[in-house]
Amino acid sequence: MEEMMQLSQSRAEAYLHIAKSMVMNDFGLATEHMHADVVVALAAAMMQHEGAQIIADAFRAENLQRK
Repeated sequence: MEEMMQLSQSRAEAYLHIAKSMVMNDFGLATEHMHADVVVALAAAMMQHEGAQIIADAFRAENLQRK
């Protein structure tokens, strides 16, 4: 369980870094602190999307095994 928590935290940090880079690239360096909420929301959305893809892949794999 500890290992899963560390992996999850690492993924969250990676998404925050990516989201921060996206916001700064689009709006400039001065927006780094002004748009912290946007960065966090974007990172959360990316993590949710990845999670949804993992779940969808698992369902597809299960359905293929049943056939």
